[in-house]
Amino acid sequence: MKTNLRILHLEDNRFDGELVKEILSAQSLVREIVRVDNAADFASALNDGQFDLILSDFTLPSYNGLEALGLAKQKQPNAPFIFVSGTIEEELAVESLKQGAADYVFKNRLSRLGPVVCRALKSVEEQAESRRAEEAMRQSEHKYRQVFETMSDAAFLTDPASGRIVDANKQAELLLQRPRSEIIGSNHSRFHSPEKFPPYCAALNSALAQCAPLDVESEIVRKDGTCVPVEIRANTLILYGRRLMLALCSDLTVRQQTEAQIREQARLLDLVPDAILVRDMSGCIQYWNEGASKIYGWSREEAVGRKVEELLYHDTSEFAAANRDILRNGEWEGELHQVDKQDHELTVHSRWTLVRDEHGKPKSILLVNAVTSTPPSNRIHQFSHYLSPSRER
Repeated sequence: MKTNLRILHLEDNRFDGELVKEILSAQSLVREIVRVDNAADFASALNDGQFDLILSDFTLPSYNGLEALGLAKQKQPNAPFIFVSGTIEEELAVESLKQGAADYVFKNRLSRLGPVVCRALKSVEEQAESRRAEEAMRQSEHKYRQVFETMSDAAFLTDPASGRIVDANKQAELLLQRPRSEIIGSNHSRFHSPEKFPPYCAALNSALAQCAPLDVESEIVRKDGTCVPVEIRANTLILYGRRLMLALCSDLTVRQQTEAQIREQARLLDLVPDAILVRDMSGCIQYWNEGASKIYGWSREEAVGRKVEELLYHDTSEFAAANRDILRNGEWEGELHQVDKQDHELTVHSRWTLVRDEHGKPKSILLVNAVTSTPPSNRIHQFSHYLSPSRER
């Protein structure tokens, strides 16, 4: 609680004013008391400076205490206003409290003044803290709403104890094809596929028991009965004093279609007899098709992650020259002399294409190799390898 107060005292009796000052000073509550005895000086003091506390007699020769209260609440609403009066009727005392007075003290009981002042100051501080908390909550609510509504995923805020949905964003409406009024207040089980809900519920209960995040695939049911595959990522949080669960749902339809398309493209690439491989800018193999496995003898698992020059070359001078050209021109085509897993020499016609990222920076190189010949002089050498274990590189 604040002490060393700056106090405005409306009192026409100088002796009563001195007595009030002594009582409050004895309790270390006073830094300064400005005493005025008329309406004009009272109004001037309110305009000229801020006060921590306002005291006022109720009846003055030319001024009414309720008028003083009204002006004080208008000019300095945060300063508590206490009547210190010789006489005040009960009805007027009640009326003064209704109009904003913090309290009143009779002059023949000034021993109450210190505790009354302390209680009024504490009440003001509590009200200020409450206002700050309310403002912080409003700002928090505004920020929460902005973030919640702009999420790219469908977002559901759920009470984990009851399963009831307490909030949902615009993306949730689009995912479920339902207005928010049909979502909020419903149990989340209403929107899950009956077949997928039991395993989802088991995963959810396990995550809640371990206070761990949830990441699981499931299915939701739209208003028209369509089942949509979704990925659900959820975690609990404390919001406005409540333990809630925030669940983000991503529609997997596009991803599954894309993955199916990629699998189909990979299957088609595996049907190509040429060796198709992708390497990063350091030379590590990132992709290796079935044609490459048949030509070179290395399986996809053996090749991916290995360096091209280590796997396919004895003499890397041709490889180094082609590498310089691809960086300069973005494309390269020509013959290369390579070796397979059995150390057989191969001549391939190779086509290289430089792949760049969205910023134009070199990202990887696509290579397509077609075998043109195996040198005749190498056949005896190749046959000898059938009689010995495979060379491990």
